[in-house]
Amino acid sequence: MALQEYGALEALVTDAYCPASWSRFPLLGASFQRFATARYAEGLPTDKVVTSCSSFIRSLGSRIDGRKDSPHLAAADKLLSAKAAQVALARKAPLIAYSYYAEPAFRLLSSSGLPRILFQVHPQAKFLRDLFVREAALVPEAAASLMREAEMSPAYGDADGSFAEADAVICASSFTKHSLEYAGAKAPVHVVGYGVDLDVFSARTLAPSAKPLTVGFIGALSQRKGARYLLGAMAALPKGSAKLILYTRTSVDHDLIRGFESIEVEVRGGLSDAALAADIKRCDLVALPSIAEGFGLVILEAMACGVPVLCTTSTGGTDFIRHRQNGLLIEPGSTEAIQRELAWALTHRDELFQIGLAARVEAERHTWAAYRRNFFAAYVTSTKA
Repeated sequence: MALQEYGALEALVTDAYCPASWSRFPLLGASFQRFATARYAEGLPTDKVVTSCSSFIRSLGSRIDGRKDSPHLAAADKLLSAKAAQVALARKAPLIAYSYYAEPAFRLLSSSGLPRILFQVHPQAKFLRDLFVREAALVPEAAASLMREAEMSPAYGDADGSFAEADAVICASSFTKHSLEYAGAKAPVHVVGYGVDLDVFSARTLAPSAKPLTVGFIGALSQRKGARYLLGAMAALPKGSAKLILYTRTSVDHDLIRGFESIEVEVRGGLSDAALAADIKRCDLVALPSIAEGFGLVILEAMACGVPVLCTTSTGGTDFIRHRQNGLLIEPGSTEAIQRELAWALTHRDELFQIGLAARVEAERHTWAAYRRNFFAAYVTSTKA
């Protein structure tokens, strides 16, 4: 959409794209309507879309298979990558490719002279594997959670070499940039942080009135997101002084929560973005103490609602959160650090509300329009390198 907005889009290569009318066609059921809605972008002309039928068929196979390391998924990525390379070569256009499937296309373009730009969605895979292995040794109770992460799958291979083939990289956080440098990336890396819908995630005007400190957690409760550290910190607070609200669309991993049954937990599942935005306004803060995030969109979403966020330097928050000014920023992997901030919050709730107001002001700088503008600037710089 950034390229389209600035008149630079040659083609979007994907496995499936649906006209707007398909999402309004009820006869095929709600699942199809959701798929059609997700596979349409307002403002993107259909004649700019190139699809790979073979990749789509393999993608369907991976859905039926259900495994994160499904061979169908790996095959779908390679087929889509090859299709993108064919389109770039035929049209003599620069190629931007997601890190999931960039490498085959980049290799096919290696002698073409066409710019190859990597969009690094998550921190680099080898960096994450090394991190998860160390984390599993430190927190054995969370080893199973970490082993379920996609990067631990053999389908990812021993190393992700996409960055080595790229002429430039665009990513969403300094933490992701650091992961690429750790793996040996030599290409220039441009950090372009994501945006937030300020209308959907509107600012609250009143402070939460609940007596216990209310802490929200958004997403799958996994050790990648610092689950055991957060639960340990909550359990160490005076009994009855704090409550955890878990906003998730997945089942709760009972191995991760074992031993923390004393914590008051409310589970809120399956909320739409609008319903989530309304509900998290009753939280004093949102916690995302991740050990690794490519960015962490929920950080900006909560901030836009005027809810301060407790997050780590291993997230996108490190690029715009100033500790105890517009959020709470800590080092990852520390129950004690989380407990310290929660204990401070217990006795500084008025100040915490003011931090939330400052968080909204910061979030207003991070619109999707600003993201597209900054992304296009990074793209122009990358194609001139």
